[in-house]
Amino acid sequence: MEFLGDSILNLVVSEYLYEKNPNKNEGYLSRKRSEIVTRKNLNKIGEKIISKTEIKHKLEFLSENIFGNILEAIIAAIYLDKGYEQSRVFIENKIIFNSTNSEIKDDFKSKILEWSQKKGKIIHFKTIQQKGPDHKKQYLIQLLIDKEIISESWGLSKKSAEQKVSEIAYKSVC
Repeated sequence: MEFLGDSILNLVVSEYLYEKNPNKNEGYLSRKRSEIVTRKNLNKIGEKIISKTEIKHKLEFLSENIFGNILEAIIAAIYLDKGYEQSRVFIENKIIFNSTNSEIKDDFKSKILEWSQKKGKIIHFKTIQQKGPDHKKQYLIQLLIDKEIISESWGLSKKSAEQKVSEIAYKSVC
């Protein structure tokens, strides 16, 4: 459900930003979308609207990402039950309008993608390894530019690892 919710969230936020900012370039729109859909932002919003006592689980400990994950699952459930339009309304009201634009200080993933577009380079993020229990998974991600490994790093989510490898790559090639 999280996978589907994440995809719908990205679509709705992209569509919203595109319609509200018709004269902005792709890099700007990508940065704004990243600020809204970042795990930290989703966790913060999810924590406001989801009571921790209502989360049914058998885990010893809840991951810090649980609220964002549940929020994505809720988006998928709304989509499957009520359709795209109701999903869009929920996302706009609960996520887009409640997001703070200061969640990402330096979005190196957007910066490296923007750089690659300008230079005609092909960027690819590759998951090399994952380890740890489900509630505390870690991911090893590589960043390749034109099929050459530029950097790799571990993170507690794929997104955080992609940010780390992007920062390393950005500082070395730009």
